Amino acid sequence: MDCKAPFMAADELINIHEMSERSSVPASTLRYYEKLGLITSERATSGSHRRYSEGTFHRVHYITLAQRAGFNLEEIAEQLAILPSIHPLPPKVWEPLRKKWEQRIDQSIAELKQLKIDLRRCTRDASR
Repeated sequence: MDCKAPFMAADELINIHEMSERSSVPASTLRYYEKLGLITSERATSGSHRRYSEGTFHRVHYITLAQRAGFNLEEIAEQLAILPSIHPLPPKVWEPLRKKWEQRIDQSIAELKQLKIDLRRCTRDASR
C-alpha cells in the first residue's frame, strides 16, 4: 500500500463500514481501536453513527503497518502519542520511528532465520 495514496478527500467523513472497506480492517477492530483510544470518530450526538476523517484513516493504516512490523498495541499507542496529525509525516518526525521499525523488522528476520535452522535440525534429527 502506498503511504502517500489519497484514499479520502481531506474534508470527507466516512462511516465505519466505508472505513472498514477502505482500510481492510474489520469494523469490530475499528471499534476496539477507538475503545483503546488509538483512533477517534466524530459524532454529531452521543447516539449518532461513527464518522471517520482522513487523519483517522492514516492512523488506522499506521496501526496496521506497525502490527505487521511486530509492534504490539501498547507500543503503537506510544508511537501514535508523539505523532503530529499531518500526513505525510515530516522526515524529522518519521526518521527516529523508521529506525525503530527497521530494528524490529531486522530482529524478526533474524528470529525467522533461526527458526528455519531449528526446523531443519528437527527434521534432520527425526530422520535418524
